[in-house]
Amino acid sequence: MLITTTETGIPAQMTENDLVDQIDVSRVQLNDEREATPEPAQQSTLFPKITGRVDELIENYTYKFGTSHPTIKLTGTVKLHGTHADIVIESDNTVRIQSRNRLSLDIEHDNYNVAASLLPLQKVILELKDRAVDKWRQLNSPEELEEDEPVILAGEWIGPGVQKKVAIANLPQRCFVILAVSVNGEWQDGEEYAKIHNEAAGIYNISRGGFYREVLDFKDPETLDRCKEKLMGHTMEVEKQCPFAKSFGISGIGEGIVWKAQYPLSQDPRFWLKTKGPEHAHTQTDKLKKDEMKAGASVRAKTFAEAAVGEMRLQQAWDYLGEMGIKRVKSATQAFNQWLVKDVEVEEKKGILDMEIDKVALKKAIGVIGRTWYFKKLGEYEVRKKGNIEV
Repeated sequence: MLITTTETGIPAQMTENDLVDQIDVSRVQLNDEREATPEPAQQSTLFPKITGRVDELIENYTYKFGTSHPTIKLTGTVKLHGTHADIVIESDNTVRIQSRNRLSLDIEHDNYNVAASLLPLQKVILELKDRAVDKWRQLNSPEELEEDEPVILAGEWIGPGVQKKVAIANLPQRCFVILAVSVNGEWQDGEEYAKIHNEAAGIYNISRGGFYREVLDFKDPETLDRCKEKLMGHTMEVEKQCPFAKSFGISGIGEGIVWKAQYPLSQDPRFWLKTKGPEHAHTQTDKLKKDEMKAGASVRAKTFAEAAVGEMRLQQAWDYLGEMGIKRVKSATQAFNQWLVKDVEVEEKKGILDMEIDKVALKKAIGVIGRTWYFKKLGEYEVRKKGNIEV
């Protein structure tokens, strides 16, 4: 390991009622096509979803390049457990703040006050944009810059009250951490853009937590297993002590690591990978074995759903409601379960196919788990609200 110090949106104008009315979990279909992750159908500024499965990364690689060179060089950075946010600077210098699923946040429709905190920093943000563009020109001359493409400073909003049980929750105040930079319509090399930050203004760069390096060798199963163990070894180190928090003198656990293939392959998010420790794992489906699962479609689906839908995934669905401005009330159960089903569809696609899980039965099993958890959480939420306790 080498460490050097130097992760289809819904329009923001859609109302809560519009969203809830158009969601029908019974019509959600689980994709069963066995193929590599497809290329995006259309350009979007929303941050891409990152696979958490090494096997999917390898499938994407071999689908594009074949198997003649079965190695992928990876560079990792600390994965932060906050709430995702991006600073999008359009060609006319209009600044927009977006979340994971929402193209625009503002003071009235915010997410943990990230827009209220960042929008007033327009001068700082435009200076960061200029520095990113200057770096791009320095690295890519004489190539011409596409002036109409926005510059995206993709990041994480972290600090007190955003998430719990992680070291960065103990920072003295909330801050924005740049995780990736997009210039000219492409994601750039994170190490080259490591100095794009303004810490005095509360905008940091993930490079502060250092870089990890590994080679993913998949020439045979034994070699691949050793590589997976190395990736998880680094991940467990981060879970034990978050390097980003440590740079502020704060001890405590971290979430994991985001790995990217060596540039320029890292321009394509299909060649990114996230690894998490057990404290933050969303799923346990990798521990299931097809030949050990009991017979019966409903039973198998229930077993798979219980492994796929853990506390972290349920909490993420709860956070999604807040992000989208959907009131956390009983009528939002459908939207809550909709998110769960779609997330399992994307992140557990290979397992669903390999285990031959019945999609209709799985959808029902996820709905039961989601509804039970949501009603319990809703009761706790109402009690805490009445007591003026932070929720």
